[in-house]
Amino acid sequence: MDTSSPNFLIIKPSSLGDIVHGLLVAQMIKIGRPLAHIDWVCRDIFAPLVARCPVVDNILLFERHRGLRGFLGLIRKLRQRQYTHVLDLQGLARSALIARSARAGKIIGRSDAREGAKYAYHRRAPLPPQGRGAHAVAILAEFLPLLGLPRDVIPRLSFRAPGCLDESPLKNGAAMLPSPQDEHQATCSKQRAKRSILLFPESSRPEKNWPGYELLTNLLLKTIPEVCVVWAGARTMPSPSVPSEACFVNRSGQTSLAELPDLLSQARLVVGNDSGPLHLAAAMGIPTLALFGPTSPARYRPYPGDDLTNRVLRAPQDDMRLLEPDAALESIRDML
Repeated sequence: MDTSSPNFLIIKPSSLGDIVHGLLVAQMIKIGRPLAHIDWVCRDIFAPLVARCPVVDNILLFERHRGLRGFLGLIRKLRQRQYTHVLDLQGLARSALIARSARAGKIIGRSDAREGAKYAYHRRAPLPPQGRGAHAVAILAEFLPLLGLPRDVIPRLSFRAPGCLDESPLKNGAAMLPSPQDEHQATCSKQRAKRSILLFPESSRPEKNWPGYELLTNLLLKTIPEVCVVWAGARTMPSPSVPSEACFVNRSGQTSLAELPDLLSQARLVVGNDSGPLHLAAAMGIPTLALFGPTSPARYRPYPGDDLTNRVLRAPQDDMRLLEPDAALESIRDML
């Protein structure tokens, strides 16, 4: 095993699902190069999650809301460091400019980079045999052989405990899961551990959203009464109408990115659209049911796509409105 101490800069500012895929590759770098130091260029809104991942040693914030001033501030910080390798996992003009601005021995980028980014690289990771239709993780794994590492990726991310984070702007001091507001919520919270079915009823793109979560929730509470159904997500959503005695908890809009791994770790199964939390759950080894419509499962399904722990249910005609709640229920019952 190579015991040298290379310094890596990984550029993957967004989005959440793409960052999760990048963290899986960073983990393989740490396994193959245990003494490696890894810096990560990340958008500030995703940094709290990246900060909890032990494979990343330092985060350089890309503060997009600050415009040119924020971008130039990032470049100045990069110029103060020296890297043996820069890996541009994003493959766009902006990420390529960041890569080129770093003081680095080698700059490696994607062969499918766009916006002229490929001209910034010293080497380009080839596409897998499946080409552009390959899974996103398989595309990023092609960086590993260029570092002298096998392209195998282990889908088991771990995260630091919240108390292990250094005091910094990334640690926002947010409380863990909100305290239950009544006795019924408290009972549900006790029952939820390791038995909950966690639903994420939203994604970043409206066409990927499924309108059947309320019906599915009631079907689950009726047919599998021994489980607790929990809603979560970045946006607050109104609670569905459920029986008063049912074990249902609505945590949507109440969990920060830094707290998301803790919430996911309590779940027996995670159900959602093609979204970042679903990819994070799969990367943590939590079973997932992914509801797909317009996006390609071959490229974006939760990794690894083995149908045993990570199953895909495709909407008829790629239209999420045509996906029946009974079909989702059947898949959930089969997985449980």
